[in-house]
Amino acid sequence: MFQVSLICVFMMCIAVGVYAAPDFSMIGYATVKDDSLAKTTGGAGGTSRTITNLADLQTWAAGREKNTTPEIVTIDGKFTSSSSLPVTIKHGANLTIIGAKGEDMNNVGFNFVDYKNVIVQSMTIHQVAYPNDAITIDASHHIWINQCELYSKIGAGITVDTYDGLLDIKKGAHAVTVSWCRLHDHMKCSLVGHTDDVSQQTEDSQIRVTYHHNWFYKTNSRNPSLRFGAVHMFNNIYEDIGDYGVAARDGGHVKAENCHYNNVALPMSTDEFPVTGLPNGYICETGNTFTGTCGANVISQSGCDFWTSTMLPYTYTLDPVASLETIVKPNSGVPGSSLPVSIENGKGIAPSLSKPAMGKSVVACTSVELGGRNAIAFGDIYDIYGRKISTSSLRAGLKAKGVFIVKMHIGQQQ
Repeated sequence: MFQVSLICVFMMCIAVGVYAAPDFSMIGYATVKDDSLAKTTGGAGGTSRTITNLADLQTWAAGREKNTTPEIVTIDGKFTSSSSLPVTIKHGANLTIIGAKGEDMNNVGFNFVDYKNVIVQSMTIHQVAYPNDAITIDASHHIWINQCELYSKIGAGITVDTYDGLLDIKKGAHAVTVSWCRLHDHMKCSLVGHTDDVSQQTEDSQIRVTYHHNWFYKTNSRNPSLRFGAVHMFNNIYEDIGDYGVAARDGGHVKAENCHYNNVALPMSTDEFPVTGLPNGYICETGNTFTGTCGANVISQSGCDFWTSTMLPYTYTLDPVASLETIVKPNSGVPGSSLPVSIENGKGIAPSLSKPAMGKSVVACTSVELGGRNAIAFGDIYDIYGRKISTSSLRAGLKAKGVFIVKMHIGQQQ
């Protein structure tokens, strides 16, 4: 029988911080004027449709070939294929794809070829078997992948060729932003530029991608792996990565700022994949934090002078690395999706909230005993912006770092 009902806020941290609210607006290369487009707008202003089954999705995708009519498509349903299935959308423009409730596609991925001005948001795509990717972006530009969850499986029986990529960006794709996504449990995460062949160098040198406020965990390699082009990474979290984080190769340039690497065997490398006749890559890294069992970076050339205002022609604000656990983890992936947490018996921390200044959150922590060995709690968990994260049976004490609002009932296990 439950005897106590309460609403409280748990902050799983030691230090109290004051941080700006997350900025979910489009930032990065997707905002840059290029190829006659002022910025990425997707299907804004166009017609709307809802797709509820896989057959209709395939038929619709075929109809988008050579189609530039703006359109907003809502995916409403769970689509599964028994064999690896790429839904190819090619030679067109002006499209938004959004998940109605974070609906997911299992063994079904999106393949954008020669497409421009695309937004993909609030989609869960998982376990797309080799040789296809969860999302492929080829020879396309002005693409925004936002608040999506991409994953596969790792562990016994899974090899590097069980799945291919989660998010591969190739063949000169540019003006691309990947933001507030959750990428996890995968061997080869994100390939940017697909070949060392010098015949591809001119095209792939145009690659421009921004990754910001993403959470990569248990993604063994390619976080990303870059050839020839340029990648700007800031405010991402990388955790439990057994091979390497970011690799810059074939003269590609990476700018990595204010990211958190935790338990990453090789966080950054310019020398992992040398190619005869081509220079190694360049990594300009500043403000990053390395914790846990991280190995040493291998950076033989930084190339920081490459990153002029011409090469980085957009404005952005860096969040402090100390805020990323609080800001990125609860807000990455599909809004309202469950946040992985580890739960055990013990003490929790119940903070009180003071009235914050505009755009700020102020949290003061006090310690509270949630109960003894047999105490349990059932509750709804929300992020600090009121979005429901999960409903679960909790044993007293949360290990996940961050700020959570928990409405729960506490009592003795019967």
